[in-house]
Amino acid sequence: MLFFRYLLERRRVIAASLLLGAGAWYLFRLYGLPQSPLLYCFLLIATVGWGLFGLPDFVSFYRRLRQAQALRRAAPHLTEPVDAGGWSQPLGDRLMAETVEELRQRIAGLETQLAGRQEELLEYFTLWAHQIKTPLAAMELLVQTGQTGPQANEALRQELFQTERYVELVLGYLRIYSMSADLRLTLCPVRPIAARAAKRFATPFIYKGLTLDLGDFENQVVTDEKWLQFVLEQLISNAVKYTPSGKVSIDMDGEDVLTVSDQGVGIDPADLPRIFERGFTGRNGRQQQASTGLGLYLTRRVLDKLGNRVQVLSQPGQGTQVRLYLGRGAPPRD
Repeated sequence: MLFFRYLLERRRVIAASLLLGAGAWYLFRLYGLPQSPLLYCFLLIATVGWGLFGLPDFVSFYRRLRQAQALRRAAPHLTEPVDAGGWSQPLGDRLMAETVEELRQRIAGLETQLAGRQEELLEYFTLWAHQIKTPLAAMELLVQTGQTGPQANEALRQELFQTERYVELVLGYLRIYSMSADLRLTLCPVRPIAARAAKRFATPFIYKGLTLDLGDFENQVVTDEKWLQFVLEQLISNAVKYTPSGKVSIDMDGEDVLTVSDQGVGIDPADLPRIFERGFTGRNGRQQQASTGLGLYLTRRVLDKLGNRVQVLSQPGQGTQVRLYLGRGAPPRD
């Protein structure tokens, strides 16, 4: 099969040689010259030509064929040549055509992906700029009115904390695209991570008079410590934001299911299926005008990268319960 391919690719040279030989034989026969010397001459030329030119050319052909096969194994999705001429094209031309077509398609895919990412970033920063105006306007109002005292200072501290949260959220949003290169999966105790995440919200806990109930669990799971803390901060932030009074609880069972629950306003059943969509704020977010609709979206993105599942149970007026399945098992279906 290989030698047949080689002959097929060199068919023009072979055809020219045969025509030249046939012409010489015809002339010898036309003038009545002896044909035996011609035959010997052809055999000698063919033998020397094959040794000097044909064999090196065949070896070169074999090497190029191996390179083409290696390229096909490395990129099995390579398209067919632009000019569907089968083996009528030289191997180098076919290989070049396939490679160029593959690169063209990859560039087109990257351009589409880049355009979509730019549009997504533009939408996000537009929403982010709109949301961060709220705490900035509140701080400006406090400064303009000249309010002083512990209550004014505490209000200013709350707005500064909210501004810091928005800044951290945008940094997390930007890092999410390179998260795969940043992952460091190790065996981590979960309770210290939950404690650090909850400590970040000490100020709003005290300001709203909420209670934190952190269970005494000793579970260890394979995860990325930094990104798991990022997820817990988003969940605790939502719990504090939508809980006027009561407590926020964090606990973990023996099957490595980490639960963050609150006694807040709960989620409307119509909003529940869409809470992980980018930019979706729902009824609660529209009423409080303090939601970017990105916290839970980023939470879902991070958990997908970590290979974990999330489940949200909620009823209006009865609080919300978020379950993180940090083990290898899948959550039950509702």
